[in-house]
Amino acid sequence: MENPENLLNFGRQVSNNCSIEYLLIYCHIMLERDYIMRLILQFFEALEKLKEEREKGKEEATLQQDTGSMYRCYFQQSERFFYEQDVPFIMHYLGTAFPPQELLQRIEILAELFYFDASLKKSDAERNSLLKKALELLQYLDTHSNTFSLERRQKIREISETIYQ
Repeated sequence: MENPENLLNFGRQVSNNCSIEYLLIYCHIMLERDYIMRLILQFFEALEKLKEEREKGKEEATLQQDTGSMYRCYFQQSERFFYEQDVPFIMHYLGTAFPPQELLQRIEILAELFYFDASLKKSDAERNSLLKKALELLQYLDTHSNTFSLERRQKIREISETIYQ
């Protein structure tokens, strides 16, 4: 979160040159950025907890139920919705259901959720379907994000090798 003292100093600096409207816009942008960062952190903490529970031997059915809850929590749709739709439709949904400034982060979260969910599937067809969707989303991120990620590239390579071996 932005340091309140920095915001106060910024406010003093611009008060002579800018309107209060500019300051309010700046504060709104900072709050949006903080919200997105908290959303990402919360998701990855929850995902890490699920991974730990899997390692401790938690029942697959319970893990699957918890994973389904994450779809509803972060995307307001059931896992069935995401299983049944193709990636272009899912991308359209994300683009209309969430603000544009959240799109890339939501795509990243969904790709990671697909990747984890695929690891829970017993059926090769279900696992491959989720991995292909995760791959497509990660490739979209790779070409549309301003941030280069070695981890993302490694995951793209790993998923491609798993699917197409």
